[in-house]
Amino acid sequence: MSTILLVEDSPTQAMEIRLMLEERGHQVSLVTDGTAAMEALQKSLPEVVVTDLEMPGMSGLELVEAMQAQFPQIPAILITAQGSEALAVQALRRGAAAYVPKNMLGMLLNTTIRDVLGVLRADQSYAQLVDSLTFNRFVFRLPSEPFLIAPLVDLVVQMVSGMSLLNSNELIRFSNALDHAIQNGMLYGNLELNAEQVATFRDAFGDGIEPEFIVERRSDSAYCDRRLEIDIQVSETEIRCTLRDEGIGFNAKLINADVESAIQNEDGHGIGLITSFMDQVSVDESQHQLLMVKHCTRQVLV
Repeated sequence: MSTILLVEDSPTQAMEIRLMLEERGHQVSLVTDGTAAMEALQKSLPEVVVTDLEMPGMSGLELVEAMQAQFPQIPAILITAQGSEALAVQALRRGAAAYVPKNMLGMLLNTTIRDVLGVLRADQSYAQLVDSLTFNRFVFRLPSEPFLIAPLVDLVVQMVSGMSLLNSNELIRFSNALDHAIQNGMLYGNLELNAEQVATFRDAFGDGIEPEFIVERRSDSAYCDRRLEIDIQVSETEIRCTLRDEGIGFNAKLINADVESAIQNEDGHGIGLITSFMDQVSVDESQHQLLMVKHCTRQVLV
């Protein structure tokens, strides 16, 4: 069970989201605007804030900015409506941990909260484990086994956290980007799934269920031998992640597009997070190699 502050001005939408969260065992407090949210945060800190983007008074964007100034350790997840992509991009750039389109709340909201809170708990467990480490490198060749993604991301997060390179919010954003990049290379690239199949996978996999179409595709002789190579180098100044797939490659058009255009595309939810949360993102000419760089925001403890 987790504590969540829900910020939503629509009574109908608030009831729907609250029930959705409480069904998963979360303890939910509700306020109707950004000003009330900041007042609630002064009294008691939840583990995560879920907020509508467009509200009267203090908007979701303004709330994210205020939280970054006063409560940077609390992640904010945005709920975005169609047509508000430009505001969502601004909020992601100003510190929001993730976003979920309103038309995908049932499929993505609880999964997104689980992922964000998972990073926070890993951060708390390993924050002092490897603070003397100055460089580390991980090289993997992953088969198309989705259950390997979470432990891989968790391992990297543990090292980055232990080296004290990113604050909690930036650690969540980095983890989100890495998770979506690996999913992109494995699911879109090597297994050649479509956007609807990937969304179905994320929803089912959050409940520990692997969809049958994943099992069938992975056992198909055309796909079963493909591997995703992941090379992650962690230093005191940057985290450099290189991914190489053996399938249809990364969508260079979406990656090179502006973030607003990417998140309007049904395939672009993860790409929008990757390009918002990483400081440098590029695809090589073959479109099979993705490079992501995250600059470090905290000095290593000595």
